[in-house]
Amino acid sequence: MIMVLVGLIGLLAPPAIAQEGAPSNDPLYGDQWALAQIGAPCVWMALPPRQNVIVAIVDSGVDAGHPDLVGRVRDDGYDFVDDDADPRDENGHGTHVAGIIAAQLNNGEGGAGLAPIAQILPVRVVGPEGAGSDRSIAAGIDFAVERGARVINLSIGSTLLLATPESSPLISRSIARAIAAGVVVVVAAGNDFLPLPNAIIGDNEAVLVVAATTRDNQRARFSNSGPWVDVSAPGERILSTMPTYEVYLTGPELPLEERFAPLYDTMSGTSQAAPFVSALAALLIAQNPDLTPAEVSEAIITGSADIYDGLPSYYRRLRLLGAGRIDACASLTGMPRPAPADWLVPTAWGLGLSLVALLGLLALMRQRRRESLQEPPAAAPSAPEVTRLGDTVAGASALPVWGRLRRLDDDRLFLLRDEIILIGRAEECTLRFSDDSEVSRRHARIIHRGDTIWLEDLGSSFGTQLNRRKLRRPTKLQPGDLITIGTMSFRFEARRS
Repeated sequence: MIMVLVGLIGLLAPPAIAQEGAPSNDPLYGDQWALAQIGAPCVWMALPPRQNVIVAIVDSGVDAGHPDLVGRVRDDGYDFVDDDADPRDENGHGTHVAGIIAAQLNNGEGGAGLAPIAQILPVRVVGPEGAGSDRSIAAGIDFAVERGARVINLSIGSTLLLATPESSPLISRSIARAIAAGVVVVVAAGNDFLPLPNAIIGDNEAVLVVAATTRDNQRARFSNSGPWVDVSAPGERILSTMPTYEVYLTGPELPLEERFAPLYDTMSGTSQAAPFVSALAALLIAQNPDLTPAEVSEAIITGSADIYDGLPSYYRRLRLLGAGRIDACASLTGMPRPAPADWLVPTAWGLGLSLVALLGLLALMRQRRRESLQEPPAAAPSAPEVTRLGDTVAGASALPVWGRLRRLDDDRLFLLRDEIILIGRAEECTLRFSDDSEVSRRHARIIHRGDTIWLEDLGSSFGTQLNRRKLRRPTKLQPGDLITIGTMSFRFEARRS
C-alpha cells in the first residue's frame, strides 16, 4: 500500500493588480492574475446555460458553507476517511481547489472560479494533515463515477521513484474504470522539482496530466515535468477560497509564519494548476454534453498557447510542459484569443456586441464540427500504388518511395514519400484517419532525414506506441518496428532495393 499526500506549497498573496474594465465585481478578482492570462473573461461573456456538469474533487473535502461556494457544492458527497456522509474539509486544500473551479462570479464576494456553473462533488479521501491511503482514494474515484461526475480532479499524489517505489494497482484500476465510464480525469503532475511522474497515474495514458507555470509562462520551479505531461496551467500564487472555520492549514498546529489565512489565501503547486484544467473541461462539456473525454482532452490540448519560445530548446523537443499553457477562449471557440482590448470592453454596448459576436462564432464552430464529422467523398487514386482506407491517402506525391507502413489487421500498404509524414485526422495530414475516434487531429509524425528516420508523438490524447511502449520522445525507427496509432497497428518497412 502506498501513502498519498496532497501536494501544495503555500505562498503569501501578491499585491493586487489593477484591472481596467474588469469583467467581475468580485473584490479579489484583481488578485487572480491567472484568470485573465488563460482567457476567463472571454468565456464568461458567453457562459453556457447552467448544466448538471459534476466535477468531483477527490481531496481533503470542501467547506460547503463558504460564501463563495454556497450553491455550488452538492450535498451527496462522502467522507472515505471517517466513513460517513460529511465530507467537511479539515485540511483546507480541497476547499482551495474547489474555489479555483467554481467560486461564484459577480456575487460581490471574494474572487471567481473559471467555471462558476460547475457543480462540485466533495469526496474526502485525505485527513487533516493531508495524508490518505490508496484504498480511500480508489474508493473515492469509484464513488465519483457512481454519482455521475463528468470530471474528476486529482490534486493529490506522490512522486514515483522518489516518494513511493511503485504505482498503486487499486488507484490505477479505479482511474481506468472512470475513463472507461466516460469521465475526464485530471491529475496534478507533482511538486518535487523533478522530471518524474505522479505515482497515482499508473498505466492510464488517457488522463490529463498538468504541470504548473508562472505569471511569465515559465515552468514553476517546484513543478514536476516530463513527456508524460499533457498540458500546463498557472500554479504560482493562486488566490482561492479557504475554509471559514479553523483547519490544519489555518490553525495553531502550524507555526504562525506557515499558516494560511481563513476565507481566502494564495497557494502554489500543481495542485492549483490541475483545477484550472478541470474547470475548462467542465465548460467544454456544458457547451456540448455529447463530447467524449478524448474530444475534451483534444480541445484543451489543441487550444493551448505555445509557451516554449522563452524556454530552453530541449523543453520543446521533449515536450516537458505538454502542449503548452491552457487558453480557455481558444479551446472553447476553436479560435485564437483576441487581444484584451478587443474583448474587455468597459461599456454595456460594447459588451453586448462582443457577446453577440461570440455567440455567432460558437454557432459557426458547431456547424463546422457537424460538417467535419461527415465523410468526404472518396477520390479516385491517381496511380495503382496509392493506398486508401476511408479518406486516408498515402503515396499521392510524385516523390520516390523511401518506406512503407503495413497495417496489420488488413495488410494494406501506405507508401512513405515526403520528408515529413504527418499522421492524424486533420485535412493537412499526409496520412488521414478521420474514422478512428482515438486518433487526434495532429497525432504523430515520421521524419525522414538522410539515412535516419524518426517517429514523434505530437501530444495526442491517446498517445503513440512504438513496439508496444508509449512514445515519450522522438525515437529512431528501424525496419520491423511496430507502431500503434489510435486503434491501428502498423509495421514499418524500409524501401526495397
